[in-house]
Amino acid sequence: MSDVTVLLKEIREELREIKLLYKGLVERLMPVEEPLEDEKEAIESSDETVSEKEIMQVLS
Repeated sequence: MSDVTVLLKEIREELREIKLLYKGLVERLMPVEEPLEDEKEAIESSDETVSEKEIMQVLS
């Protein structure tokens, strides 16, 4: 292989390592948490949209 090919392969391997380290760091700083039951309900429920006219009536 040429020097350029070898160098590119090394760079790819180092990038993979950096990505894994970054992923681990992010997971430690911001752990993934499951939503609470009321949060799940709010996420899954379909809310009724309100028109601009109704908003203006409430604010007036």
